[in-house]
This record gives sequence, C-alpha cells and structure tokens, in this order.
Amino acid sequence: MTGGGTIVNRDQFLSRVSSAVMASDAPPPPIVAERLPDLDPVDHLAMFRLRAQTVDAVVHGPVTRHGVPRAIIGIAAGHECETFASWDDLPVSGIPTALTVAGLTRVGHVVPSDGRKAHQMEYAGLDLGVTGSVAGLAESGSVVLTHGPGKARMVSLSPEVHVVLLEVANIDRTLAFWAARHPEMTRQTANLVIVTGPSRTGDIELELNLGVHGPRHVHVILIR
Repeated sequence: MTGGGTIVNRDQFLSRVSSAVMASDAPPPPIVAERLPDLDPVDHLAMFRLRAQTVDAVVHGPVTRHGVPRAIIGIAAGHECETFASWDDLPVSGIPTALTVAGLTRVGHVVPSDGRKAHQMEYAGLDLGVTGSVAGLAESGSVVLTHGPGKARMVSLSPEVHVVLLEVANIDRTLAFWAARHPEMTRQTANLVIVTGPSRTGDIELELNLGVHGPRHVHVILIR
C-alpha cells in the first residue's frame, strides 16, 4: 500500500525497483593510490598495546606458544567461564584439550543438518570463544579475523569473553598497509571482520553499553 492508500501489486513494485536500479549510474570507484605513503617508523607492538587498551581490550604477553594454553585457562578462570567454543584452525595446538582438562565444556561450532535451532541456542549462554587472527592494526588497536571452514563467525560474536591469538609478526600499521602486503587474503575471504575492543552500543540517552551485541570482554594474547 502506498502513502495515499493505493494497493500496489508486489511483482509490479519489485519490477519498478529493478528498473530503477538498472537505469541508475553507479558511483565511480574510489581512486586507489599506486603506493602507500611513507610514514615515520614506529614500534608497532607498543602502539598496538596502547591503542588496544584505550578501547578496553586486555593485552597479554608476548608469550611463547607453550604459554598460550595456560594464559587462556587463566582468563577463563578469571571470568568464571564454564563453556567455550574455539576455531579448529588456531596458531597454537592443544587449546581445546587444555580447556577441557581444566573443566570447561566445549560447544561445537559445526551446525548439524537437523536440529539447527537447538544447536544455535547453545551459543546463547556461551562463556568463552577462542579465535586466531590474521593481523593486528597498530593505529586502532584492532584485530582482523577471516572466516571459513573451521573458523566459525559465532565463536567471536556470541560469547561473553572473546580471546584472540595474535602473532606479533602480524601487527601492521593500518588495514591499508596490511592489505597491500597480503592482497591474496582480501581476495580469498568472503567475510573479513575487524574487531576493536568489546562490543559497544549507545542507547537513546547516549549511555555507552558494552557487550549488548557481542562480547563484553576482549583479550588479545600476543605470541612471539
């Protein structure tokens, strides 16, 4: 129904929208510089740590690979976590086993062909999610996640506590510098997510709330 009260056939309406879209001109693509600007050198690790803490993320390490499971168990204990989910593809092996031995219950991330809704409901009370990351962005304190088989999005979106594993060698100045160094990653993934601290939501009274639409706590474990 239109604003004047006239009933419009659905097919006619969609046909009009399609025709309008086909007749419209797309805006020109942005101009991409042939080379990135030369910036003054900075300590990417120190800048990342400072900016991540500024956006309420907790930064641990750098730690050795052997110390990563112990660090995650400590985080889980500090937040009194009882359930966890993790990517299959992590930069350190043995993490799901270590968390299970520590007493946490693992929630699988593979959605079954039947019982999809029941499986998704298990994420409603998920305490801890453990993921890797392909990059850290020093200027914003962000981490970059790509998703695919064995790396479900729900693991980083649903839990109360999100633990991100980040190789120190993968910290870049900005997203543009990282993408310039790894053009194949931007082409090979259909889902690239940039996480900058805990989830933030502003209400009608301009009060900032954490964890309404995502993790309330974000921990970044730096691996050297």
